[in-house]
Amino acid sequence: MIEYELKGPLSQQRTRIRLGASLKENHFPQAVIIEGLPGIGKKALAMELSKALCCTNASQRPCGECFGCKMSVNSGAVENWVIPLESKEAKAKKASDVSEGSSAKTVEEFTQVYIQKIIENPYSIDYLSAAAEISVDLIRSLTGRFSLKNDRVRCVIIAEADRMNESASNALLKTLEEVPPNTYFILTTSSKEQLLQTIRSRCLSIHLPPLSSEEVRDLASQYVNIPISDDVLGLSQGSVGRAIYYASKATELQDLALEFLESSISGNYSDLFFNLDSEELKDPAVAILFLEVLSFLITDIVRDMSGAPLRLAETTRQFKDKENTPLDLNAYTVALQSVQETMYRIGTRRTSALVCLQSLAIKLFDGFR
Repeated sequence: MIEYELKGPLSQQRTRIRLGASLKENHFPQAVIIEGLPGIGKKALAMELSKALCCTNASQRPCGECFGCKMSVNSGAVENWVIPLESKEAKAKKASDVSEGSSAKTVEEFTQVYIQKIIENPYSIDYLSAAAEISVDLIRSLTGRFSLKNDRVRCVIIAEADRMNESASNALLKTLEEVPPNTYFILTTSSKEQLLQTIRSRCLSIHLPPLSSEEVRDLASQYVNIPISDDVLGLSQGSVGRAIYYASKATELQDLALEFLESSISGNYSDLFFNLDSEELKDPAVAILFLEVLSFLITDIVRDMSGAPLRLAETTRQFKDKENTPLDLNAYTVALQSVQETMYRIGTRRTSALVCLQSLAIKLFDGFR
């Protein structure tokens, strides 16, 4: 009998053992959703599963040596992936339609760049722009390849599947209603609820748990040369990708969060608004990550009032050491709710991130000063 062993962190071993048993018993479903926090290794697990499904070794899978295993982690095998693209990238010509001698980039070349980034760092949470999405053309291009005769097992990873637009979702749904033989779909998402319920009902859902602090520190250190501080670990929430992101940006964002709170409490916004008006914070994804830092800081101030352990101990201590207007628990509780509401507003992209942040600063402690 063929043995299966999927590699990965100890905290996620139980999930991998269950999947390995399903593979061993030949009961693995043809469509799977791997969901969990951004940056905890969903794409890393998807690639391990793809290798295991495509591996041809007679005794141990994935072997990492056979053609199937190597193609599963080959950036040139764009037919094995669906990656969100920006509009101009998705509308580029296909390789088969490009004139000889043309220097224009094809949609396959754009996709290959993103696949390579994933292979190099499957935990990254900022390898895509906020505007990237999975269009119906990308799904149709995928399903069009199924008409080509193929005796090998095919495994398609759909990364950030919640970025499918409505037309793409409906096109994928038709394929999932009758998956071609020897074909498997692995969808990764940080927000399963944004997928069509009909897509969710046709897939086995796998929740990938967060990693331990030790695992986050060890894995993140493989991708960055900056020390992973205790505050960064607190912000990571068990996510290697978040730790990598915050390792280089935590100090800047924590300082801005401190200034944001102090300016909101004092009602002096001029310097704050100047610092908020940056190109980075105009990106909704970056603005939301900043608000997460602010949310953690406010939560820690509340936790400190009750004597609970802090996750951003150093930053919370800096806030306490300054002479701020004393506010009660209710003020911080209401402020925390306002931050969460602003994150939702920015996420819907109906209002610019800068306007949302400025409005939040003005109303954060309105009525409590």
